[in-house]
Amino acid sequence: MTRIPRPECDELHQTALSVNSHTVIVVVDDQIYSVDVYDSAGRRKHDGDLEAELGAVVADVTYRRIHGDLDPAVTVLTAGHRDCWSDAYAILEQNPENGATLSAIQNSLFAVSLDTTYSSPAESINAQQLNVKCHGTRPGHNRWYDKCASYVFDRNGAAGYLGEHSPCDALIPAIMLEEVAKNVAKQSIMQGAPSESTPGYTPQIQRLRFANVDPKVVALIEQAEAEVAQTARNSVSCQIIFEGYGSSWIKRVAKISPDAFVQMALQLTYYRIHGELAPVYETASTRQFLHGRTETVRSLTSEAADFVEVMESGASSAADKYDALVKAAAKHQTLLREASAGEGVDRHILGLRMA
Repeated sequence: MTRIPRPECDELHQTALSVNSHTVIVVVDDQIYSVDVYDSAGRRKHDGDLEAELGAVVADVTYRRIHGDLDPAVTVLTAGHRDCWSDAYAILEQNPENGATLSAIQNSLFAVSLDTTYSSPAESINAQQLNVKCHGTRPGHNRWYDKCASYVFDRNGAAGYLGEHSPCDALIPAIMLEEVAKNVAKQSIMQGAPSESTPGYTPQIQRLRFANVDPKVVALIEQAEAEVAQTARNSVSCQIIFEGYGSSWIKRVAKISPDAFVQMALQLTYYRIHGELAPVYETASTRQFLHGRTETVRSLTSEAADFVEVMESGASSAADKYDALVKAAAKHQTLLREASAGEGVDRHILGLRMA
């Protein structure tokens, strides 16, 4: 599925052609290629054959970079203001070649971005890498943010995933990626062993061009670059790895929901930093309903406030603090169950406002 920019309201593109597609798009240095991932018999290509396809894309971009034959970075527009992107899109689709490129992107399965960065150390995950996977080495570049699913790989093989939020919620790709990491990857990838490939295989990549780009579109690209760069500068990410205990200990020893435990920890932490309580949005899934998406859990409750007060009181015993935590966590779990059952407040109010 692909998001298409339209004036005032975008549209989601999903057709039988896109659902049954045999291609993915590969993005390198903002250049876009279409790669068949299935053979003529409808079988997924061998890993070695796919590696050859990706290698051919990188080689082609490298050659064109040396010879000054790169297309404008239309990719950046997908990261910028949607109205600006819709204006540029309307101009691009009037050109037959550029319109065909947009159609090929929309009808592909997903996007693969190959970055020139190195993760350090290899296979590590840290906040800086997460930023790069999200924003790109140059903010907004080398991504097609309108694809529902995008996989990002650096030169050390560290992988990231970008999901376009409008067609689905984060839980769905999270479940898919967990399955891939735990089962599919372990069965299919052997460290140090060559990938299975077809003898004499020849890559058949297709370059998707944005040719003769209108100067108005070029100006909008430059505008989007400045906008996205500022957004990246305004964004700060950090990572805390806590190894004292985890969810199993919280459930086994504290006998509290790990989610509620963390929510109360957030309330207490915020109070200690800012001296006041804060309303918090937590997502509850309503997938038990047809077309269900989410509802809001409001984790700042009277019980949560009481917990913070008890924790900050010098007269409170350990038992007092634990009892207050248990009561606040129980209330939070009740609100979570009600929200998941469609008994929340926010989505009903949103529906009334939009009616």
